[in-house]
Amino acid sequence: YALLLLSTAGMLLMVAAVDLIAVFVGLELMSIPIYVLAGFDRRKLRSNESALKYFLIGSFASAIMLYGMALLYGASGSTSFAALHVGQGLHPTLATAGMGLVLVGFAFKVSSVPFHQWTPDVYEGAPSAVTAFMSVTVKATAFAALLRLLGLGYGPLDPALANVLWVLAALTMIVGNLMAVIQTNVKRLLAYSSIAHAGYLLIGVLVATQESWAAVVFYLIGYVFMNLGAFGVVVVLGRGREERVLLSDVRGLGFRHPALGAAMAIFMLSLGGIPPTAGFMGKIFVFGAALDQGLVPLV
Repeated sequence: YALLLLSTAGMLLMVAAVDLIAVFVGLELMSIPIYVLAGFDRRKLRSNESALKYFLIGSFASAIMLYGMALLYGASGSTSFAALHVGQGLHPTLATAGMGLVLVGFAFKVSSVPFHQWTPDVYEGAPSAVTAFMSVTVKATAFAALLRLLGLGYGPLDPALANVLWVLAALTMIVGNLMAVIQTNVKRLLAYSSIAHAGYLLIGVLVATQESWAAVVFYLIGYVFMNLGAFGVVVVLGRGREERVLLSDVRGLGFRHPALGAAMAIFMLSLGGIPPTAGFMGKIFVFGAALDQGLVPLV
């Protein structure tokens, strides 16, 4: 409980921050307890492995983000979001390089391709309840903090960064969905599904208008409930059997446990973006905001 509360406190700090230092402190306070939680079932080798992978890759991501923040500080002479606008005009190259490295750090946290390799292994190895917690909270927090940084501090992305985000979004959607199709483990399938959803959300970040930011927030709220629900079903199914839930275990779930089967069907339809679910409405809003800005190929 202490680890969960510490992690949640870090998330709240990260989302409320208006200063780069506060963002970084929040990020570390969020991440370190989750590294421990991923390896919480310390008798299982798979859980230990997931914690170590998450810790090593998370440390690299934090270092890259911190280096980007140092460059942004060099460009603006301050770590507050308000001062970043000024620095962007005075030292555009330094500000672009710094923002690029900060974006890479956030890309690790939201599992964007090609920074996604840790996600399936960690989601599979960590205890299912921990996976449910980290799959929604870390992603939602990272996107919320990124939106605040761009909205309050950086403003519209310059063409170089916009092109990078375009490629990241496209790769994340394609790789996430294709890799999900070939999985036999439900936790790995949901991990790749969450990677694909990061791609859809990146479209809203790329568009960078009030409408797209509102769409990202709506999408995130829907995503939290549908992903948490899907992992909740996995937690119930995996009890007492080492939590390895395969697709074959889900076969006939509606006959064995009608309520659980119906819930899983609704969650999966929403994750797939089928009308009239929240997942469908979220995609409509994000894609609509992108089409308004002429991003037709990406949509």
